[in-house]
Amino acid sequence: MTGVKKTAYKKLIHQAFLDLKNSGTFDEATFYRNLRIAHVFHNLAEFIVVDFVGFNEDEFWSTVDALADQFDLHHYRSIFNDSVQGKEL
Repeated sequence: MTGVKKTAYKKLIHQAFLDLKNSGTFDEATFYRNLRIAHVFHNLAEFIVVDFVGFNEDEFWSTVDALADQFDLHHYRSIFNDSVQGKEL
């Protein structure tokens, strides 16, 4: 994996943590959404630590895309793509 993609994944997990932090009210729907975000991104944190050894991008994006469709979180793909292309957030 290229250094550019590694950096893009780091920016992506940062955004996921910001989404959790700034999620607003603590109702049942928000809790469920946050639980799903945490579930999708918790393994990414480990892969970042081990320099992405064993990381399966296709599997990761399949899970992220399902999350995006369910909770209208399509900005994750955009953040990653913009970072890979060298665009500032």
